[in-house]
Parts: sequence; C-alpha cells; structure tokens
Amino acid sequence: MKRLLPLLALVVALSACVATPPLVMGEVAPPLTFPPDEMLVSVLDYTGAPLAGASVEVDTQGTVDLLETDEVGHAFVKWNEAGITLTVDGPAHDAQTVAVDLLPESQDLQVRLSATVLEGLVTGVGGNPLPGARVTLADQTVISDADGAFQMVAVEAGELSVERSAYLPGSIEWSGTGAATVGLEPFVVRGLYVNPVVTGSGERWDEILDLVENTEINTLVVDIKSEGGEVYIETGVPLVDEVGASNVTYDPASVRAQLDELGAYLIGRVVTFQDPIAAQARPDLAIIDTTNGQPYEKNDQYFLDPTDPGAQRYALDLAVAACNAGISEIQFDYVRYPDGLSDATRFDGTRSDEGRPQVIADFLATAQSELHPLGCAVSADIFGFITRAADDGGIGQQLEMLAGVTDAISPMIYPSHYSTGWYGFEVPNDHPGPMIANAMDDGLERIIGDVIFRPWLQDFWYDASQVRAQIDEAEARDAGWLLWHPGSTFTTGALGPAN
Repeated sequence: MKRLLPLLALVVALSACVATPPLVMGEVAPPLTFPPDEMLVSVLDYTGAPLAGASVEVDTQGTVDLLETDEVGHAFVKWNEAGITLTVDGPAHDAQTVAVDLLPESQDLQVRLSATVLEGLVTGVGGNPLPGARVTLADQTVISDADGAFQMVAVEAGELSVERSAYLPGSIEWSGTGAATVGLEPFVVRGLYVNPVVTGSGERWDEILDLVENTEINTLVVDIKSEGGEVYIETGVPLVDEVGASNVTYDPASVRAQLDELGAYLIGRVVTFQDPIAAQARPDLAIIDTTNGQPYEKNDQYFLDPTDPGAQRYALDLAVAACNAGISEIQFDYVRYPDGLSDATRFDGTRSDEGRPQVIADFLATAQSELHPLGCAVSADIFGFITRAADDGGIGQQLEMLAGVTDAISPMIYPSHYSTGWYGFEVPNDHPGPMIANAMDDGLERIIGDVIFRPWLQDFWYDASQVRAQIDEAEARDAGWLLWHPGSTFTTGALGPAN
C-alpha cells in the first residue's frame, strides 16, 4: 500500500498541470467540443420562396470566397470563430450584407432578399404625364397610371420599352438602379375618313390602301357607329340588336391587319349622342320634347340624352368592343349637346351653362379610364368655332376642359362652316389656308402642351391647291391632320409622297 502513494501523487500533479477537473467516481467526463466546420445559409426571395442561383460572397477576415445557392436556395459556408461577413445577391433582388459574429445555435442562417423595384414615369406632349402606356422590361409588362407613373417589382437591368396609341414607341436602357423616365413623341397623323360602305373590301378600298402605301397618308378613320345610328362591326353589345342598329360591313381585325402591314394607324369613330335609331327605339335614353312627350328632333337629328347613364354606357360599350377588336384609338364624334336646343326639352340631368361642359368632360374621362388599360387612345371631334369660344358654345364642348380628358382633339375647322366675318373674311370658304391658320392658332394658344391637336380639314368643294393650302398650314404648326369627305372621294393631287 505504501508503494502506491508516490504514483498517486504523480497522477495528481499531472492533473493539476493540464488543468483538468478531477474525476469523480460515478460521473462520465464531458466530451470535448470544437467549432463546426460549416454553417448553412438559406436564401429566400422577396416572396419567401427559396432562391436558387443567388450569389453568396463570404468575407472571412479579408479572405473572400464566392458561393452560389443550389436549387433549394442553400449554400454551405465555412465558419470562422472570428466571425464572417456575407453579401447575398440574386437576380431581380437587391443585395444584402449580413455580419455574423456568433454562430446561430441551429447553425442555419436565413437571409430574405428584397425585390429590386423600378419606379418610373412616362411623359407625352410637353413633358406631361402620359397615362395608359404599356411599359415592358424583359417578361414583365405594366400600364402607366393616371399620373403617368408605373412600378415594376423584381426586375433586372435591361431595355425598357414603352408603347402607347397615338404616340411613337420609345425605349431606354435601365441600369438596374434608380428611377426611369421615358418621354414619347406623338405620332403625327395624316389621315382620311373612310365611309363604311367602302371600308374593308372592294375596289375603292384597294385604292385607299394604295394611297396609304404610296402617299403621305398614314392613318385611316373608320366608322364604328355613324350619325345614322348604325353599327358596322360585331360588338356583342345587346342594345345594338335591341334597337335594330346592326349593319355589319367589315371586320376590324382584318382591317387592322392590313394597316399593320403598311405601318398605318387605325382610328374608330363612334358617333356618341346623335342617334336616330336608338333615340326612337328607346325614348327613355333620349332627350324628350316636352311639347309632345316624344324624342326631341330638329332638322332630322335625334339625340340621346348626354346626361343619361344608359346613353353614355351604350357609346362606352361600343368603344370597348371596338378597342378589343383591334382599333387603336376611339374618336368620339357628336360628343355634345344638340346645338340651338329648344327650351322645351327634358334631360335626366343638367343642361345648365355650368353643367353641360362637366357632363361631357366626365364622359370622356370615363372613356379614358376604361380604354387606356385596353391600349386605346381617346380623342374627340369638336366644332371648329370652339377653338375661339371661351365657353362651351352652348353644346358642352369647352376647349380647356376637353384637353384634360382626351389624348387628341380634332376641331372640324372646315372653312365652309364659318359664316361671314370670321377672321375678317366676307366668304371664309374662299380662304382655306388663312382660315386654318387662324383657327389653329386660336386653339394651340390655349392648349399647347396638354393634348395632341389634330384638326379635320375640308376635302369637299375644293381643288388640290385649296386642300393642300390647309395641309400646309397644319404642318407649319407641327400638327397632324385628317381629311374629311363624306363619300371618301379624296383629292389625291393634294397629297405628298410617302415619307
């Protein structure tokens, strides 16, 4: 027994040297632990889903390694007791840097990235916000809102392209950071009105297409619904059949395809409130003559009530159908109260001086809200004298108000429609060039920068030089133009060559 004491003392001494606790009978020594070799990094996208292909840059005290997440969003990172810094980035997401000083108990670090967001603006005439534009970046497309603004979520750098009816397409290269503004230039229309009897087929139609191909003409205006109340395309609008207005003469998709081949623009004309068919078939939608209780009539014209929601809905439904069928722009004609209106009339709503222009403006604003998301522009035909009249001319067409709710305005500044004394001329019709110049100057002075100004010009009773005089005045003001002949028989000698 005495021999064992020195050996036991040696064991105790050695134990003290290595600073290990003494063994206690009945207990097991704790296992030695070491830092783990790896930490699992799980990368999630902005929706919370695993993000494959994300880059994970690992900075360990100045030593940098670059990893990539696998198909389930995982990357395995070597741990260092001194801590590591991770910079995580992924396609269409913003980079995020995470400093890790202590290893998570689970040895699993989750990083959720934020999507890259593009805030942008589309502008048009005069740099003003342009609503209803289609903005495309890679496989994502959005529509600019009423303020011309748009937002794209989870996008990468690339070409940002913008399209909008009534405007030339535009594009910019987006760097992947910061806001973007894309300015579009108006498409300068040089157009013809095409009678529905002619539209879509036949020898005369071919002649008109020949003008589009071989002259400066780049636009055709076709009737969806005429002042006679007839509807010339299939629309699916129940009221068309109910009142007996259907007279289908052409397929707008076919017409659109033909014009696309020629690089031309297609406008659909919708006569809005002048409608002898619907007014007589549905008196509840019409202005009523209180002397006899019948739909109001003057000079063989019958008008639907501009204040009646059903009458407004009819025109809007036709416009939506036309837009869906391939029309690029809806041009509302007769979008007004009757002129020279009798006091013996009844409306659902107001006919006051203050109320009339608001009714028409509200209708066109509604049209924009419904047609812009479909890719259609909204324009309005107005009386020529409205370019000078400060008020609504008694018909609800107040120039500045209309400019705020349309993409284009087309005043019908036919010299033959002005009476003696206008702009100092005893016979205005004898002075086509000066009449157009004066009327346009009046209008442009009031609305420049707010809306596309595109007048209707007179192509009846005139020779080629007189028609050309009007065109020259419009083009001198950098404006487009439309030629009106009710039968679509145009003075081709007035037209310049294809551009």
